[in-house]
Formats: sequence, structure tokens, C-alpha cells
Amino acid sequence: MACCRMILAALGWLALTAAVSAAESEAAALYGDLVTAQDAAAAVRLAEQGEAGLPFLLQGLDSGGRVAALCAWALEQHPQPAASASLRALLWQSDQVAGYWAARALGRIPDPDNIAALARLLPEERLGFWELAADGIPRLTDLTVRGQRMAAPAPDWMPNLRVAYAAMESLGQLGGDHAAATLLGALENDQYLIRYGAVRGLEQIRHADALAVLTAVSASDPVLLVRVAARRAVNRLLGHEPAAPAAPALPTAIAFIKTADRTESNLGFRDSYFFPKTPWYAWGENLYTLTPPQPDGVLKNLTNLENGLVQGPQVSYDGRRILFSMRPQADSGGFHLHEINIDGSGLRQLTSGNCNDVDPTYLPDGRILFSSDRTGYQEFYHQERSRALYVLDADGGHIEQVTFNPNQDYEPYVLRDGRVLYSSYRFYAQDGSPGPVRGENYGLSRIETVLRFILPDGSGDQLFYGAMRGSFFSPLRPMPFSDQRSGWHRRGYHVGVSVSQAAEMPDGRIICTTPAGLTLVDLASGPLDAELPLFPEVVNLAGGEEVYIHNYDAQNPVGRFTSPHPVDNDWILVSHAPWHDLRGSAYGIYLFHLPTREMRLVYSDPAFSSVHPVAIAPRLVPRVIPSTLPKKRPETGRIYCNSVFNSDLPFDHAQVKYVRVIEGIQMGLSINANAAWRTRALGTTPLHPDGSFYVEVPADVPLRFELLDEDGRVLVHETEFNYVRPGEMKGCIGCHEPRHTAPGNALPLATALPPVPTLRQRGDLIYMGQPRNPYSTLYRD
Repeated sequence: MACCRMILAALGWLALTAAVSAAESEAAALYGDLVTAQDAAAAVRLAEQGEAGLPFLLQGLDSGGRVAALCAWALEQHPQPAASASLRALLWQSDQVAGYWAARALGRIPDPDNIAALARLLPEERLGFWELAADGIPRLTDLTVRGQRMAAPAPDWMPNLRVAYAAMESLGQLGGDHAAATLLGALENDQYLIRYGAVRGLEQIRHADALAVLTAVSASDPVLLVRVAARRAVNRLLGHEPAAPAAPALPTAIAFIKTADRTESNLGFRDSYFFPKTPWYAWGENLYTLTPPQPDGVLKNLTNLENGLVQGPQVSYDGRRILFSMRPQADSGGFHLHEINIDGSGLRQLTSGNCNDVDPTYLPDGRILFSSDRTGYQEFYHQERSRALYVLDADGGHIEQVTFNPNQDYEPYVLRDGRVLYSSYRFYAQDGSPGPVRGENYGLSRIETVLRFILPDGSGDQLFYGAMRGSFFSPLRPMPFSDQRSGWHRRGYHVGVSVSQAAEMPDGRIICTTPAGLTLVDLASGPLDAELPLFPEVVNLAGGEEVYIHNYDAQNPVGRFTSPHPVDNDWILVSHAPWHDLRGSAYGIYLFHLPTREMRLVYSDPAFSSVHPVAIAPRLVPRVIPSTLPKKRPETGRIYCNSVFNSDLPFDHAQVKYVRVIEGIQMGLSINANAAWRTRALGTTPLHPDGSFYVEVPADVPLRFELLDEDGRVLVHETEFNYVRPGEMKGCIGCHEPRHTAPGNALPLATALPPVPTLRQRGDLIYMGQPRNPYSTLYRD
């Protein structure tokens, strides 16, 4: 009997040895897939194996880079205490995605050392952070090996802003007095992202001081995002748990585009990147419908192109037709507007010509608004063909240009009140002041894609949201000559933002994409306190390529979102690609719940990205706004200003005596960079004592203004372009004033007199661009 027991024991040991060996072999194979292919599924399966996978996960954490990020991400889902030391070491590396997921993982592993390491990411210096993997950031050389406690950071080492944000939330998960004290202190930090993380952390801690402090924050924090999070936290602490999300009322079908190569994080010309690139219209290979919109729905190819491209689907108000742009042959011709019935019948072409017509949308009166590069000129910075907005008559017989920005206008969207929201790229150039790098003299460059709105006839053009908001989305790296801050450019003097893909929610908020990915914009508090990023930790600078010094797409720890489409006030359809998959075919279509960030898969094709989902259903027809422009169009319009002193620009008001009006002149299609642009001095008008002026100007041309002193020296050069339509009278309260500010002089002195003519005349001064000193040489026409 004893012999039998010995035999059975030996067999059991052999079986255990074989099992361990098999587990180790499988773990080794998974780690090989993780290292060679950066396979996210392999990382998760390693973490699921427990002790067998742990040695390989630790090796991956110590290797750094994408592999370390994937291992930390897997451990956040399947935490293992033995990995704590290696995870703590990642908190101080230059790879912010690895650090972000390491902080998240440590929040799942209760340990005093983990709390101390996360708390150390809140520096004593309130602005002591760095952002992105920027040049000049020191790297630690004394990080520990596996199993050893991490050495204290060097005194001049700064934690990464977005890793510190993740640490705040993780401290809330871990709890305890040390964590609570850190989070309460973080509410005093100057970085709103840190305060936001602290609020979300305190929401999870039942600390005696949390309720009172969060109540105060909900009323007084200067950033809307933090106030809203604090209100939610207060409700949770009071026991008011939010109800489970109700299922949205889905349409019977959706239309969308499939594309084999979609790396950009948003649609539109800018592609979430502040400089222009080769014109890109966010196209795909074919237009599809999915009925019903769920993974097993019936898929139908409406266009059946073999070598063509489609772009910008828009469903008619009655839900029966789809308007879109198509290029039947990808290697020839341009994009032109087409319309098709939802069953795939009745395809017809609406526009033609040597141009690209894209981003079409129906106007409520039956006409069609779209973006086109048929302008015949190039934008004045990188010389791509400029795009403006055009209106096409319902019968297709007449096309009229309605915007006149010399850069790019695109993605028009009709609001329920009849106004047209659109994205507008604006390049404001260097202002000539000294830059932060010795020997450079570029000055401040504002490079922005913002939201503007017009009436359907192009009149009433004004800013909606986005100008000067680059510092909100990338808040680091102070510049010595400006209160703007930028963290994305190594030289530091560029200020940029990209806001596009705007759509109106039923409650009037705007869902769009920004440098923080999906963002709600609520202008109830004004355009300087309007942003509600759904994932504020996202760095959505995108492109899927090396841009200057970084692959910014790889710095995004959440994933890419593109082409949001509202379903109701809580749910949207959106295309999403996970953070760990930068392939062009990685986007699937999801239902996204805005309050909870829950995502439900609607459709995914592993071989293609599925983008730009739109509901196929009848929808409310917006208000029709008749044109107020005269039928017999004059060649001029009028502009008045209540007071140039209503301004946040620093200048001596007492010195301002005159206002000069200048016109931007496009020179047609040129092959010379920065040489297709001229500036004409149209005229000068005296400034009235109350700061008002009133001028007659040419219609349908881009205009700028300058404030001059008594000797004609420029005190302020306004870099914003404006225009008026024929016969339009446009007024403003001042320069940079809040839109709803009441003017101090309701009847400005200037309007008591006829407008001063500032019109083209022979002999006008024209500034000609030069290779080294643009727009500085004068000559007479």
C-alpha cells in the first residue's frame, strides 16, 4: 500500500511539473507575442495566468516603452501585489502612457508604499509638472530593479501631469488618511486636471472633510469641468447614486463609411494637428447602411466602388436620402456632391468641376451647403488650396460662395435655430516679438481651428468657440511674453487648438472633438469656461506619425474618438479605436453614454475602420432664416465698433488716434511657399473719443484692423480676419469682449456720421511678402 502511495505521489508530482511547464511555455509564448507584435490580448492573458505570467509581466514592465504600458494596463485589470515595485518605477519615466496605467494599476493594490508613491506625484510646487515626453526632461538613473523600493526622485525631477492625474483617482480607490490628505491638498493645485482628479478621488473616500470641501469647489472652482465633477461627487457622498443608464431610442438604421486607413483622430482638414498637411477629406472606400444598428444587423454597400472614395454622409430631414461626397476614381478627378436613396437607388451627381466639393449638409429651405476648394486661391501659410463654404440651389443651378476666410472653412452643421456652425482654420502668424529660444525671433504664433457660425447667406459671421483655448487643452510650458501656455511644441511659442466635428445635442450643448478627444461645449458660462472633455487626460494631437519630436498619438492612454453623432442628451454614436491599436483599420462604431463613459459595440470590421455614423431617421427641420441681403448686391458693406477700448489687449488707450483697415489679397495658385498673399492698406479713419469707428469696406474680402498712434505707428495689429457680405452692416462691442456684454455707449459717436469710406483706390499701399521677412515691403498699386 505504501508503495502504491509513493507511485501515486510521484505521478502527481510529474503531473504538476508538466502543468507548470505547460503554463510557463504558454506564458513564454504570450510574452513573445507581446514583445514582437505588441499584442494587447497577449498582455491580458499573461495577467490572467497569475504567478505563471508574473515573471514575464515584470520583465515587460522593466523593459519600458509600449510593452511596459501594455503590461501595466493588463495589471490594472488583473492586479498582482508582487508587481508593485516595478509599477512604481514607471510613475517617473518619460512614457506617460506607461506611467498612467501604472498609476491605475497601483490603485488596485492596497499597500502603504503604493499610497506614498502615488502621493509623491503631487509636488510641493503647484506648477511643478511636465507634459508629454518633451525634450529636456531629465531621466532618472537610480530607478530600482524588481523587488526593490524606488529611490526618491531627484530634486529637479517633475512628475508628468497626466500620470499625476491618474494617481489622484487611484488614491481615491486606496483610501485612508494619507490619501485623503493628499487629495484635499490637490484641490489647491493650479492645474485643473489635478483638481479634477482629486475631486474624482475624493468621491470614493468617505472622509469627514470631503463633503464640505467638495460643496465649496462645486460653486467656486474657476473651471467648469471641475465644478461639474464636484457636483456629481457631492451627490454621491449624499447617497444620491445615479440611475443605471437607460437604453437609447435607436434609429432603425445607420449610414457610415468603411475605410482601410484611418489614423487621424478627427475628421476635417486639421486632423487634430495644428499645422496644415496635404489636404485630407477623411474619406473611405464605400458608403454602407446597417439595419438595425447592432453587431448582427444587415449590412448593405450603397456605393459598391472598386477604386473610389466617399466622404461626409448626411441624411435628409425626411430620412429618405443620403447626401455625400464621392470621387468615383481614387487616382483621378475630384470629390463632388452626390445624393442617393437609403435603399441604394437613385444615385445622382450634384456638382462638378476642377475642384473638391466636400462636407455637404442640407439647409432647411432645400438648398445644400458645402465646403469646396473651388475658391481658386491658396491659404497664405502652407499654400494648400483654400476651402470656403458655398451654397448650392435646390435645383443645382446656382452656386454661391458665402464665407471668405483666406485659410480653410469646412464641416458646416445647421443648428436647430437655423444658424450654421462650422469649423474654421485660422493662422495668425508670428507677431515679431522675441521667442523663448535665444536667437529666434518668431514671436507668438496662434494656429487654431475654431467653431464659428453664420446665417445661411453667409452674413453675421462670428466666433462661436475655440479661440485662445489652446492653453486649456495643453496647459504647460509658460512663455515669457504671453499668458498663453503650450506643451506640445519644443520651442514653446506656438499656441494652438483644433475644434471640429461639431454636432448639436437636443439640449443645445455641442459635442465635438478637441485636443482632449470627445468634448461637450456648453456656452452657458461663456466661451472661456465652456469645456467638458469626456476624457480630459487624453492628448488627442494625433496623426499616427512622428510629428516634430513625438508620436503624439502614442501619448494617448484612452484611445481615439472621431465623428460623434448625437442620439439623445445622454447617448451618442461615435467611432472609437483603443489606445493600444494605432492601425488605420482599428475604429469601430459604438454607443457612448456621456454621463458614465460606458461604451456598447454597434459594429466592427477587423479589416476596416467604420467611421462617421449617422442615423437614418426623420428629424426636426430647423428654422428657415430668410436672407436679409439686398437682391441687387452692392460691392460694399459697413462695419462699426462701439469702442476699441473694450479689449483685453495691452496697449495705451490714450495713444490711439486712428484705425487702419487692411485687406488680405489672395494671389491665386502659386508654387512659392508664403508668397501667395498680399496685404492692401484700404484706408485710415480717425478714432472718436469714445473709442468708436464706422467704415464702409469692400464686401466678400478678408479684412483686418490696426490701431495707430498720432504718428501712424502701429499699436495693435488685429490678426483676426473678418468680412461683410454685400449690403451687410456688421457691428461689434469692442475687441475680444464677451459676446453678451452690454456696450457702454449704446449710441457710439461714430454712427452719428456717415461711414468713412475705406475702399480700393489706385495708389493704395500694398505689402508684398519676402522670403525672410513676410509682408514687410511696400509698393504702390
